[in-house]
Amino acid sequence: MKKILTAISFLTIFNFDSIFKNGADKTLKSNHGTVHTVSEDNKNKTDAAYTSDADAYTNGALGSKNNHMYGAAQRTDTGVYSRLHLVKSIKFFPLAGLFIGLNIAILYIVFNKITFSPGIASIISIAGLFIITGGLHFDGLSDTSDGLMAFLKTGDKNKFYNAMKDVNTGLAGTISVIFYIILLYKIILDFNSFQTYNRLYGIYALISFPVVGRYTIVLMSYFTVTPENFRGIGSIFTEGTDILTFISASAITSIIVVLFFGYSGLFALLATSFAMLIVCYFFIKKFGGVNGDMLGFGVKISEIIFLISLLDFIKTGF
Repeated sequence: MKKILTAISFLTIFNFDSIFKNGADKTLKSNHGTVHTVSEDNKNKTDAAYTSDADAYTNGALGSKNNHMYGAAQRTDTGVYSRLHLVKSIKFFPLAGLFIGLNIAILYIVFNKITFSPGIASIISIAGLFIITGGLHFDGLSDTSDGLMAFLKTGDKNKFYNAMKDVNTGLAGTISVIFYIILLYKIILDFNSFQTYNRLYGIYALISFPVVGRYTIVLMSYFTVTPENFRGIGSIFTEGTDILTFISASAITSIIVVLFFGYSGLFALLATSFAMLIVCYFFIKKFGGVNGDMLGFGVKISEIIFLISLLDFIKTGF
């Protein structure tokens, strides 16, 4: 349960990690804004313990892919404990997505009952997605879109990197976020107007698409690496996702979508995974791997691909 709550804490505005830590003399803050506290009285002992734990991980506990994970932890502004704790929670990212999905589905149900307007309820649920996640991954979609546009215009990888690091949002980034919101709004309306066998496919879709989106982080992290010139929070995932983490996350995600949609959900998940592997191949081929923003880009793209695929499979009777 602790690892699940850690995953939720990282991917949403809710900070369940504080439940498990005592004292606030030393505060460690990660790149995405989640606050981790370590008691100053126990700092020396815990640092030693976590360093030992990190050495165990570095020596193979997470698999050969993760030999530099501890080094990545040292190069970032989050403490060793927080990084290792986060790595152990990666397999539960789909359950964090389930938490997000349940919240936005409740928002949709409540406001649909109050307003009798699926359109208004859809807008509220999309706004809820942004609020609950604190905008996490929306910035990745925007930054990566700016970088890709710069690269496509010039063919220069340095232009891609510079655009990604630019704090100002470009036209491509703005349009990509707007396009995502419009597509998501339209798809939600399509799902809620298309009911088969009296199943609430619209509600199920709201619950499940964040699951697939967060699973994409695990999928992309397992099949890619982080370039040396782009190391940061993304390297924690690409170097901390081993085969057992990948299998566990895949099983959790498959069970959830099959429970809601049967074979339609499974086929949509497979189609989405295949599409994201193509994205992974492109990023590796052109840029040497992915960083945190590119993982966020993958989350948003996979959500749309999954919903469109799912709707098509349901309509065709799978």
